[in-house]
Amino acid sequence: MDGRSLSYKQLEGGFTQPNAGVSVKMLEWARCAAVNDTAPSASTSVGTDATDQSRSSAAADVQRDDDFLELYCGNGNFTVAMAPMFRKVLATEMSKVSVAAARENIAANGADNITVARISSEELTQAMDGLKEFKRMEDVDLASFNLRTVLVDPPRAGMGPDVSQFVSRFPRIVYISCNPETLAEDVRRLKATHRVARFAVFDQFPYTPHLECGALLIARHGTDTHAHEGEEPGQTPDDSGEWYPIDQTFQSR
Repeated sequence: MDGRSLSYKQLEGGFTQPNAGVSVKMLEWARCAAVNDTAPSASTSVGTDATDQSRSSAAADVQRDDDFLELYCGNGNFTVAMAPMFRKVLATEMSKVSVAAARENIAANGADNITVARISSEELTQAMDGLKEFKRMEDVDLASFNLRTVLVDPPRAGMGPDVSQFVSRFPRIVYISCNPETLAEDVRRLKATHRVARFAVFDQFPYTPHLECGALLIARHGTDTHAHEGEEPGQTPDDSGEWYPIDQTFQSR
């Protein structure tokens, strides 16, 4: 991925991405979306080598001077890949098995700028707003983080109203979804504060109705001075009459 080899260990009973080839494309897309408002290529077809190289080069040498938050981090699949692009990373997850796997994978890949906390998104909201203290967060200095980009990879039920409200405070949201219907619901909840700048689909499970999606949402008011512009990708209208861009469809080869 982006010229790097990553190593992952999956503990029994934990969730993982089953399609390694498409998972690599998801990681590369998420890295690119974290720093680029538009796609590096106008293609909307199956991934090509030229497009893959363009996407990789758009993110490989970029390092932001702010910090990154990940909700539902699982075994650290995205965490490890995104960490080199940011000053510090705060990753949260509720599953004990997944947290243990994430910590093993972080250590195995030498990522020393990541803090993993076993805490829910709702609890994190309370902690960040100073409403409640949690023993599981006693070693985490939240005040030291300058969190401006958040990646969410929720279960099929989506984020829901409360977590959607929480992430609306961040200028940049990278949303990975395994359920396009709940993704659409969450995007509608966020449309007053954010717009969809990029969109991609990933065929993790060929010959089934299941589809993974990636969406980049950026704040409507204010600017992200760390983001870069690229070429305009293909466009598709949403149900509000606005248009959102489709990066690519990624399928198994």
